[in-house]
Amino acid sequence: MNVVDVVQRSQAIYKKYEKYDTNAVTRERTDDPFQDELNLVADKVQDLQLRSDEIAVEKNRALKAALNAELRKSKATLLEQAIPLLEKMAKKGKGLTPEKIQSRLAQVDELRQTVEGISDGVHSARKPQRPFTNGSPARGGGEVTIDAGDMDGRYTSTDYYKHTDETRAFQQEWGEAKARQDQQLESIETGLGHLKEIGAAMNEELQRHDILINEVDEKMDKVTKELQTNNMRLKGLVTKMRSTRNFVVDVVLICVLLAIGLYLYNFLK
Repeated sequence: MNVVDVVQRSQAIYKKYEKYDTNAVTRERTDDPFQDELNLVADKVQDLQLRSDEIAVEKNRALKAALNAELRKSKATLLEQAIPLLEKMAKKGKGLTPEKIQSRLAQVDELRQTVEGISDGVHSARKPQRPFTNGSPARGGGEVTIDAGDMDGRYTSTDYYKHTDETRAFQQEWGEAKARQDQQLESIETGLGHLKEIGAAMNEELQRHDILINEVDEKMDKVTKELQTNNMRLKGLVTKMRSTRNFVVDVVLICVLLAIGLYLYNFLK
């Protein structure tokens, strides 16, 4: 089980027993569905902001990356589902005036900007911007304009963009790091090439062994058949030898009996 699974399971367990949380703040429902949905989404946005603040102080990088990924999913759900639903609900209702609709849409847009401004490891939290006019903050708002005449001229000077000792050192360090990385990548590429060659050689060797094994198998089949044939021949030969021996024994016995009979005949005569 990895870190993401632990986070997802902990959130699922929290949602399951959230109703037993005595510290949880529940809003009372109103007669306005838009306002109820807006309050619900606002609570979710506040919860995301708290989670973002907790993630920001996390020391474990792996856990921080997993939590930020989960936070980005929650933000995407709000931006792709909850906010468009609020925009549709803002235009629906009885007795709505154009001013009321614009006010609702402004609340939804402010909520969207708040969600987008939550830091999630990729997008940093947005800082409130103050409009500038002629190099100074504008109280009444307006477009951002910069008067080049109020600057001291250092930004237009070519010396401002020259390398310093720090930038040269950083560039040198970056070049050395890139060279080491390229060297390591080349070593990995060389090692992979060797592994590929070894794999190809092993494949060829296995193919040759496969051919030899097939030949040995065929020869074994032939030898087995020859052994079976020789066994049959040997069995027939043994049978014949037994028959011949029995015939000889019978002839000898007959001769012996005849000799005994002749002897008795001569003796009794």
